[in-house]
Amino acid sequence: MTGVLGSDRLLAFELSGTLYALPITDVAEVTDVPAIAAVPMLDREVGGVVNHHGDALPVVFGSALFEYSSASKQAHLLVLARDLDDPSRYALPVDRIHGLVDGPAARSIEPGCVVAERRPLGDRLINVLDPRELFDRAVSVIEQSMTGEGQSRGEES
Repeated sequence: MTGVLGSDRLLAFELSGTLYALPITDVAEVTDVPAIAAVPMLDREVGGVVNHHGDALPVVFGSALFEYSSASKQAHLLVLARDLDDPSRYALPVDRIHGLVDGPAARSIEPGCVVAERRPLGDRLINVLDPRELFDRAVSVIEQSMTGEGQSRGEES
């Protein structure tokens, strides 16, 4: 992903009651959640696919990335990309968009750790995500589900 470490704007969003943020430079688009179609061999609990501007866009559910159970209805779809010009993209359904917040991006110092930093935001904590690690985790979760390998995410939410 292309997030500039010096970027000073983050997009805050909520998943299952937890507040997260990503550098706005790594979010290609925010849209409503369309119908999510099943993908053969991909566990329905992991994700699916949506029609996005005429292309198939993989969707990975937050519950698969962060290991929580969610009964909430996701209202928005974040379209994330390693590079905004790169066709390699995926979507993350989220419950609610909180908007832009000031603050620099964060990079995880521990490989495989998606939450790079926790910061106070008003009376809550916001989990600042490392977009590179999040993209890698999404790819890994999809591959593990499709090959039937054991789940080894082990990440805090």
